[in-house]
Formats: sequence, C-alpha cells, structure tokens
Amino acid sequence: MLGAMTFCKAPCIVAQNPQVIDILNDVRIDSMAFFVQQLTGEQAVNVNGQADTIFSRYMGTPGNELAFQFAKKKFMDYGLAVDSLAFGAFSGKNLLGILVGTQFPEQIVMLGAHYDNLPVSATAPGADDNASGSAAVLEAARVFSGHTFPYTVIFALWDEEEQGLIGSKAYAAYAASNDLKILAYINVDMLGWDSNDDHVADIHVRPIAQSIQLANKAVMVDSLYEIGLGLHVVNPGFTASDHASFWNEGYTAIAIAEEYDNDFNPFWHTSADSLGQFNLPFYEKVAKLAFATLGECALGSTATGSGEAPAAGSFMATIHPNPAPGTVRLEYSLPFSATVSISIFDPAGKMVETSTNPDQPPGNHSTIWEAANFPAGIYLCRWQLTPANPNAAPVELIKPVILSR
Repeated sequence: MLGAMTFCKAPCIVAQNPQVIDILNDVRIDSMAFFVQQLTGEQAVNVNGQADTIFSRYMGTPGNELAFQFAKKKFMDYGLAVDSLAFGAFSGKNLLGILVGTQFPEQIVMLGAHYDNLPVSATAPGADDNASGSAAVLEAARVFSGHTFPYTVIFALWDEEEQGLIGSKAYAAYAASNDLKILAYINVDMLGWDSNDDHVADIHVRPIAQSIQLANKAVMVDSLYEIGLGLHVVNPGFTASDHASFWNEGYTAIAIAEEYDNDFNPFWHTSADSLGQFNLPFYEKVAKLAFATLGECALGSTATGSGEAPAAGSFMATIHPNPAPGTVRLEYSLPFSATVSISIFDPAGKMVETSTNPDQPPGNHSTIWEAANFPAGIYLCRWQLTPANPNAAPVELIKPVILSR
C-alpha cells in the first residue's frame, strides 16, 4: 500500500473527472453510425438547403468537396469557430472546428482524422477508412461543444491523407513555423473493425516530445472510466497516418485505432468497406477512449503538465529504487500548497492503488508503496496536483516504476 496517506482500492471515483463522465454519457453510437452513413452515401446530406449524396470522398471529386461542406456545416451548427487550410495542386482542404479555451486559449489540444478515401472508383464508401474516424471527430465536436475548457480544443479533418499525409503535413508545418502551442494531438483512423470481438485496440506511439506520457494517459483513461478495451501499445508506432505529421514537427501525438497487426480489415481500400462490417460496440468504446483522453487533456491534465499554469514546471518527483525488488519510495517536491493524489497502474493499465493527501504545504514529501506482493513488470506512477490557489491549473506527472524479482 501507499504509506502515510489515505488509501482506497481502484476503481476510485476521486480519480475521475465529472466533466469527462458527462462527455462519455452524452456519446451516442447511433449518432456516430448515422454520420458514417452520411459520409459513405447510405444517407443523404443536406448542404446549402439541398439534399445530396456523398458517393466518394477521393481527393478532387465532388464528393470530397461535399464532405468538406457537410462537416463545416456541422461544426457551425455546434457553435464552433471554423477555419480551413487550402494546400497542394489538387485544391486539398483541411477543416478545423475550434472551441476556444477560457484560460489558456493559445494552448491547443487536438483530435483529428482524415476525411478523404480510396479506392479510385465512382462508388467508394470508405466506411472504416476513414468515415469511422471522421464521424468520431464530428461526434466529439457535438458533445464537447456543450462544455467549456481552459485549453483550446480543435477538431480537425484532414484531406489527401491517402496520397501521403499531405493535408496534415501542411498543417503541422504551418503550426511549427508559427510556433503554435499544440500540447497533444490524438489521431483516429480506422475504428470500426473487430472481427474476433476481442475489443483490442492499438495505441501507436514513439518517444517524441511527450508522446509516451500521452499514450500512458490513454491507457489509464481506459481503466479509470471503465471503457472496457484491451489495449495494445505499439512502440515504435506506425507512421502511415496523420499523427506522424505531428511527430515529424516535434509535437506530442498518438494514434488510436483498431488492431492492425492481428485483425486487419480485409475490406480496406475496396468498395466493400461499409458500415455493415462494423463492430458497433467496439467502435463506441474506441471513440470513447479518444474522447476521454482528449477531455482529460482539455481540462488541464495535459501530457506536458499544465503549460503556463503557475509553477507547473517546478514540480519534481523521483522514485527509489527503480528498478525495485519490493518497497518503493515515492519522493516529490511541491512548489505550492496542493491536494496530492498518487495512483499506481499495472502493466495492463489497471489502477491497482491510489491515495489522496489534502492540503499539503510546499516543500519535500515522500510516501512508500509496499509492492512486494505485486508481479514483476513496468508500472506507472501518476501524481495529480490540485493547487490550493483556485486560479492555478492542475498539474500531472507520470513516471514508470519497474518491479523486479
């Protein structure tokens, strides 16, 4: 157990954020499925007062432009600010729905997916690749628009991913050249296929910026909010989708997707890629994982701490010994008075212990984790600080703990 602190076994409700719970409760699988039907031509869309059908979203086609206009209307209906970025020789266009932060509007967290598709044919539904991700972005925009967040949240739809991530590369390069403060980018690409019904999803990550911490956050979110996925963390993750554009510019990013290695969708890039092949309960869970991770980041629990929040960068923590055969000492130095929560997560991402100590004063503190009865492996220790100053943002730090035997 964690010594000298109030202890409770997981799951522990104090670790959950009520606003994230509200977001998850508002997610509707029938809403996402209907977005997929509209993006794949199974249902008509209404743009500029006229009904029309999206038969393909391949770059440069009328359906590609229609999908752009359809999504733009949805963002506007949800009250989001809308921006776009034109690029390339084929009139590619990225679409951004922007929910401006109330405290740190210049600092950004993002959820994105590509809306273009293959194959090159008159009818190309592209349901899994990638109406599934695009519909999830639209659903997130719908749900998040009913909330406020200290950080700016951007819902992004990329064009010309199938030609080599062209749209997201254009945006990431623009962001880097203009020094945009993107704290976390979450990519969703192919979310609907789960033929063996094992509900295993991939998280693709590489050790770039704070991407490992963001992946760890997603693993913990699955446990904290009881989403119910089995997670396969792939490191080094694949670079064949838009998150790689952000890695290439040094940004923190992960990709959340269906399992590619052991259960790949055989209808990928064919005209048979339809909603009929979706495992809808799995689709809902993967989308909720992305939304909850985005929500945790948008509420101030970002992968990089809390940006410009007072004294966030001066919080330090160490673990001794590490690797450890049994007893572990968790030491930390508080730059301000705060309530401190410490949680331990096992290698599967399940919270196995958590504790909270209210109103700790500035200075050095330590606690003991009696880990002798836990199996060997790589665990994660998370510190969560809620400052006593109500104007200060929360701070989070995650570090690995290796148990050896």
